[in-house]
Amino acid sequence: MSDRPRWMTIFHPDLTWPLFVIVGYLFLVAIGNLLAAYNNLVSQSNLVMTFGNLISMLLYALPAYGLIKLKPWARFLELALSILSVILGIVLMLQGMLGMGVLVVVPHGLIAIYLLSDTCRKLFAIKPDIQ
Repeated sequence: MSDRPRWMTIFHPDLTWPLFVIVGYLFLVAIGNLLAAYNNLVSQSNLVMTFGNLISMLLYALPAYGLIKLKPWARFLELALSILSVILGIVLMLQGMLGMGVLVVVPHGLIAIYLLSDTCRKLFAIKPDIQ
């Protein structure tokens, strides 16, 4: 029996605060994409944009959920998506959209740096599977 409240069981007990902040950021972006999908569907009836926002929501929400549970696949998926986002952010900056590029590069670069850190590697390497 655990001393933790029931609502806290969704979080892995070894979850670090930087990883918690990353998960919060990813869920926040996922919720923003869900709201954008709803807005595109209701006000503009734009199915292509709605579909794109739903895919983007999944690409943020799935790794976030996996990171909460400290699943190794989520670390690799988010690392790949963050590196891809950094590359796309650099392309945006080279095209003259400096502000947008910085807003993409900074958070995803910090996420990638943390996911590559020794602390994070150890966290995902040595853990019991808690259900």
